[in-house]
Amino acid sequence: MISQAIGYGWQKARLWVWVFLPAILLQSVLSDTFTWHEESGRQSLHLWWHNLGPQTLGIIVAVSVLGILICVVSMWVQMGVTSASVRAARGEDIAIRDFFLTWNKVGRYAAGEMLCCLIVGVGMILLVVPGVIWAMRYCMSGYYIVTQDAGPIEALRLSKAATEGHKGELFGLALRSLGVVVLGALCLGVGLLWAMPTVEIAWASVFLELSGQQQVSAAS
Repeated sequence: MISQAIGYGWQKARLWVWVFLPAILLQSVLSDTFTWHEESGRQSLHLWWHNLGPQTLGIIVAVSVLGILICVVSMWVQMGVTSASVRAARGEDIAIRDFFLTWNKVGRYAAGEMLCCLIVGVGMILLVVPGVIWAMRYCMSGYYIVTQDAGPIEALRLSKAATEGHKGELFGLALRSLGVVVLGALCLGVGLLWAMPTVEIAWASVFLELSGQQQVSAAS
């Protein structure tokens, strides 16, 4: 099942790639809005591709606050991508409006993401391997928050139960997903327009299978 996920994701992505496009572009814009680069021993602020140079303390604080807001908006967009990917994996029709959900789940989603990152981060400190195992154990938590209104702790518990006995397969899927994204990036970046929906729908199909909601076949 999990080994078929990328193929299934590709089949569905070909149908819905242009519907995914606005959300993918928005995520890309948000992720690269502000970055810091070390130049001549000093940190310089970059606004997308523009180098704004070293900044005063006030600007640094303002940019940090704005960065938090951008992170929240990015999570909101990712929630929409997750929701639309699950609908596509079920074989349902999707539209651009399906990617932009209400804001009432953002707090829970952010809390769940922070908890998951904290757990995985601790595991990475503990000789890396526990971090990889825990990352696979809790990789479905966001889906439960978005699609089933679960709270952060409940989502972690549900993800742990769903992924029991499948961590090796999920790690293999993570490696294949990385390969798909790298191949997309090598195609002058344009390939990402197909690679990202493929990966998102592939993981959504695995979520449906592991959560007992739907059997997914490669021929669907």
